[in-house]
Amino acid sequence: MTQQDRTAVQYHKMTETPIPRLILSLAAPTILSMLITSIYNLADTFFVGQISTSASGAVGVVFSLMNIIQAVGFTIGQGASSLISRRLGEKNYGRANRIASTALLLAAAFGLIILGVGLIFLDPFMRLLGATETMLPHAKAYANYILIAAPFMVISFVLNNLLRAEGKIKYAMIGISIGGLLNIGLDPLFIHTLGLGTAGAAIATGISQLVSAAILLAAYFKKGFTVVQPSVGQIEISGKMLLDIFKTGLPALLRHFRNRIRA
Repeated sequence: MTQQDRTAVQYHKMTETPIPRLILSLAAPTILSMLITSIYNLADTFFVGQISTSASGAVGVVFSLMNIIQAVGFTIGQGASSLISRRLGEKNYGRANRIASTALLLAAAFGLIILGVGLIFLDPFMRLLGATETMLPHAKAYANYILIAAPFMVISFVLNNLLRAEGKIKYAMIGISIGGLLNIGLDPLFIHTLGLGTAGAAIATGISQLVSAAILLAAYFKKGFTVVQPSVGQIEISGKMLLDIFKTGLPALLRHFRNRIRA
């Protein structure tokens, strides 16, 4: 089947499938992905909690940092995916490619910014998030590796949304699920077997996020697999492009922080 045929089949699926059936087919894997994502937090809390109360509290502190990383990924990813879905509906594939290419660049750039700023101001940032003197060493040990993994985490969240934009939600679910399950297996290995403590939990999370990002990248850039075909040459750094992505993704950002405040 040629790329043109695949595009036609996908367009037919997304525009002519009865809406109730289409929503169910897209919603079920999305719900499962969100549940699997929670495993990262639950697994780390469970295994780190076996070290000490301070270590467990430190993980809770660093979860705020992970929420910031997640919020950035969702803002870029949902903003770009919404725009891409509209362009695909218009059969404006060139514009969809430019949006996806720019979104991936933004994901990498913001991930690196979080990494750099976070490492420079790590001590005051952990205190700002609520780390006490006893928690601080554990929080810094955990946050160091989470920050190193930040670019991969943002890219993973963005890719997850880009795959959803054209209905490839099952593959997005697979990438996220493998990472979550891998984290469960690596936590006891790094924390207890290798004796790395709190840092081991963060290393396990970082490796899991890297694997998820690699799987999603492999799927997204596999020739002929997706309708959207991003490339470096199609990156568009313009005021309109950036405004469109962030303006469309703003509700996701506000909703994310509203839910965290309520929690």
